[in-house]
Formats: sequence, C-alpha cells, structure tokens
Amino acid sequence: MTTRTRWIGIGLVVVAACIVWGVVSIPRAVRAFFYPPAGPMPPIVSQTEEQILVALESALKNKAPQVLSRMQPGLSETEITNLEQQAGVRLSDEMRQLYHWRNGYATRDPLIVGPIPGHRFVPLAEALGLAAILTNQVAKVSFVQRAAFEILAGQRKSWITLFDDGCGDGYFFDHKRKPAEGAIFYSFAQDRTYIFFPSLKNLLAGAVKCYEQGAYYWTNAPAGGSLAEDFDKTEAIWHEFGSSPID
Repeated sequence: MTTRTRWIGIGLVVVAACIVWGVVSIPRAVRAFFYPPAGPMPPIVSQTEEQILVALESALKNKAPQVLSRMQPGLSETEITNLEQQAGVRLSDEMRQLYHWRNGYATRDPLIVGPIPGHRFVPLAEALGLAAILTNQVAKVSFVQRAAFEILAGQRKSWITLFDDGCGDGYFFDHKRKPAEGAIFYSFAQDRTYIFFPSLKNLLAGAVKCYEQGAYYWTNAPAGGSLAEDFDKTEAIWHEFGSSPID
C-alpha cells in the first residue's frame, strides 16, 4: 500500500466517523434545544402530598368553588392500574395519588378549567390515550416526516398531560424522566419556556400558594365567571417551587 493510498483510507475513516458523529449528535443536540435539561432544583416541599391536596381542596372551596364542583371523583386503585396496563405505562406514586383525589374534567368546554387558570385538568384515561394517539399518527406518515418528528418533537411521545391549555402546552409528566431530572414540568413551546419541578408536590404546593396570595382568583365578568390569574405574582411563585432549564 502506497503512502497516498494509506492517507486516502485514513481520510475515508475520518469522514465516516464524522458522519456517524453527526447522525448521533445532531439529533440529540436538536432534541436538547427543544427539550432542555432542568437547572438546579429547589428543595422538595416538606408536606406530604395528602396534606397539599387537602390544602388545595380547601383553597378551591374558599376561592373558586365552581372549579372544584365540576371535577370528577377520584379513581380507585384498580381503575388506575387497569388504565396503566392498557397504556403500557407505570405512573409515579405521586401521579397515582393525584388521580385518587380527583379525575379531572370530563368536558372539553374551554370555560371549565382549573385548578390552574387557563388549563383543564385532564382525566387519566384521556391523558394516557393522547400519547397513544400521537404514536399512531406518527406511524402513518412518511419516513422523512417521521424522522423529522423524532428529532424535533419525539420527546412528546412520553409526555402525559396533566393540565392542558387547549393548544398542546401546559403541565406534563414525562414517565421516562427521573423526578430529579424534572419529570414534572410546565412547557410553552412557542418561546421554549419550561419550568421543571423536583416533585409533583412542588407543583401542587405552588398552586395552593397562588390561591392563598390572590394570584389565582375567581372573577365574575359580564360574559360569565371564570378563573383568572395575576401573572406577575405567579411568575415569582413558580420559580420558588420550580427550576428554569439549562440552556
């Protein structure tokens, strides 16, 4: 083998290695851009989830009883287990306790939202079904479309929607992320806003504090009553209980 041939061979190996690196690293970098890792987390709140849910129910009764009265009763352990098995998903104990408490809103009426203003508490069967619907839709498109989806939004297949704003944004549980990685989080895709919570307890405790400090409140407008929000107050509260991402 001549020196020139040897260098050509080395060059081809380097090019091939660069291609492999690009195939592996570029999609990962794009995925991290759209779904970044959480920043340093605040402490997990000390109260039990049961205590926080009692406080949340009390806050709703006092501040927005209309919101509480429209929620469905909680699910039994057997009902939750059956839904998990159908979806092939294992919920965290915190998620299970939330759905023991209440099972969201059956109706999709945009005026029926809560306990977070502008967001509908999604029933568990519907929440688990949304991920399956997304997977089925992606399976029907072309290879190029499917590859683009996997790079740009493939992470959403493991997201379970807790509180939905009706446009695909809201509060989610990612059953493929560990709690310390921000498995519970808020996402607004338009400007890549994320708030990651170290525990579902932090999210729920933050909602309780929003009611206690008047950041969430019921208002009787001419068009009808609704749950409203003071965004200046809520921004400070959420960053007390959650974390911004690492960019």
